[in-house]
Amino acid sequence: MSTKHKPRLAAGMEQDLRKKIVAGQPPVGERLPSERVLCETYGVSRTVVREAIAGLRAAGLIESRQGSGLYVKSDKPSSLNGLPSLSDMSNEIIAIVDTLELRAAVEIEAAFLAATRASPGQVEKIRTCQKNYSDALSNGTETEGADFDFHQAIADATNNPAYKAFMEYLGRQTIPRSKLGFVPDSKAYQSYLVDLRAEHEEILLAIERHAAEEARQAMRAHLVGSLERYRALSRG
Repeated sequence: MSTKHKPRLAAGMEQDLRKKIVAGQPPVGERLPSERVLCETYGVSRTVVREAIAGLRAAGLIESRQGSGLYVKSDKPSSLNGLPSLSDMSNEIIAIVDTLELRAAVEIEAAFLAATRASPGQVEKIRTCQKNYSDALSNGTETEGADFDFHQAIADATNNPAYKAFMEYLGRQTIPRSKLGFVPDSKAYQSYLVDLRAEHEEILLAIERHAAEEARQAMRAHLVGSLERYRALSRG
């Protein structure tokens, strides 16, 4: 399966399962089909299934029970002041810009707080996420998951549960390139991914030094830069 199609497949699968759960199929308290059955039903890989499941879990619809599997927790998706699920948002560039603006409003301050409050273990987690991104880039595999994990680790390092919950709600689909069909082998796209790695490194280094204002400015530059790059990439 082509890597560039996985995020779209996961989003489609998540949306379909979400509709079924809201409709009571299966009802609250009932077990979801196994990962193997879901792979066969939707004709997708385990990676796609796990991505879709992560979105449902973040929406508060399902929960894991150790040794038993996944169960429907609620038929009412969690929301933040009526925000729509990102899987239901249009792929238009305006939706991407809106998402990045929302992220900027939260994540710029999250970087500042992480630099102020992060424990050594939390800093190491951010470093690990950065390495995972770099490895994925070098290996030519999808980078969206590692990208989101990096930002989630920063939110966690604020030690403010609201930041953590907010990023979990947004989920991996908040990484805008998962919504657009960019050609992964193109020079422009590869250059974009390399730029992201460098920007992540600047954010990480500032957090490691506990340089809060530098971390804030590095995150601001990163997200503003993403806005500009997406406008350019969308024009081909």
